[in-house]
Amino acid sequence: MSKQVIHPLTGHVYRLTEDGLVEVTDPATGARGVFDFQARWQSGELRHADLQMAGWVGRLAQRRTTRQPEQ
Repeated sequence: MSKQVIHPLTGHVYRLTEDGLVEVTDPATGARGVFDFQARWQSGELRHADLQMAGWVGRLAQRRTTRQPEQ
């Protein structure tokens, strides 16, 4: 299961995708948008995301890609 958080004020669902982006879904309308961890729009109907939520969900993927393997 992927990392997922529900925004406490808007109810939007923030989910980490397999490619390290953040998918935001509005459960009331079904609208979706894809953003990077700095809440920059990538694709989809939703054009705005909460910077803090996108960062919290998306930073895990950024840390994993920059970590060097232990020798």
